[in-house]
Amino acid sequence: MEGLFYIFALGVIISGIMVISALNPIHSVFWLIVVFLGASALFILLGIDFIALIFLIVYVGAIAILFLFVIMMLNLTDLEGGGDMSNYIPIGSVIGVLLLFEVLIMGREATAYSYRDIDHEYLKGDAWDASIEIIKSSNIEVLGRILYTDYYYLFIIASFILLVAMIGAIVLTHELGAELKRQDLFTQTSRLLWQ
Repeated sequence: MEGLFYIFALGVIISGIMVISALNPIHSVFWLIVVFLGASALFILLGIDFIALIFLIVYVGAIAILFLFVIMMLNLTDLEGGGDMSNYIPIGSVIGVLLLFEVLIMGREATAYSYRDIDHEYLKGDAWDASIEIIKSSNIEVLGRILYTDYYYLFIIASFILLVAMIGAIVLTHELGAELKRQDLFTQTSRLLWQ
């Protein structure tokens, strides 16, 4: 199991490097899809199956396909051979080293954390019974129960925001003018009569 984790982690790192180093934008999006698939496999190995499925549905199924559509509509495939990019190496190296130190510091703090600091008096009584109930359920069931009971109002607000965004996108793309093609349903459905 640990070997699979390292294989998928290495695959995600290599695919992430290929995302930023691919010259063709379509190839870059395909490598991004490989990154998302590897990350969802890592989440499955960690036992977080809901987040893995959300990664597949939202990121691979929606975001990456949206990127592909935008690239194809803007015709960005002509940008191959973008020239010399060696002038970005110094700032990229500095940012990479800073991020590496940040990850190492956070990893050291996470390993220094111990469970001895937890107040065990709190876990007696009702809180202990509630935690046993949570352990008995799957994480999808617990997340759904919390989302649709405790945070239902945020869920409804998010749906209204998405509805307003969808209506706004329709209004912004709707063209008004004389060159707009209109349908005449009668002539389309009665073609045999006019021949």
